[in-house]
Amino acid sequence: MRKSSAPSAGFRYRLTDFIWWTRQEDVFKEIASLLNIETADTSTPGWFQLRTKASKNIIDGMNENDKRELENEVDRMQKDGMPPEIQRK
Repeated sequence: MRKSSAPSAGFRYRLTDFIWWTRQEDVFKEIASLLNIETADTSTPGWFQLRTKASKNIIDGMNENDKRELENEVDRMQKDGMPPEIQRK
């Protein structure tokens, strides 16, 4: 039997994952800031270990309205599924 790719009831995408899927450029800027370097990308040593921390820093820097909009976007994606541009990544 094939496992369904649809999220199970009660499952919710994490905000940090959503930030990574939709705002990778911002996450890499934050990773660069954490490492005290000019730029970061997937070839930067240690980038993966800092991905979640960088995403959390971005979320923590948002005002309440931006956080609410982010949560609404996650809820929409939860209901409607991932957009094709995110699925292709």
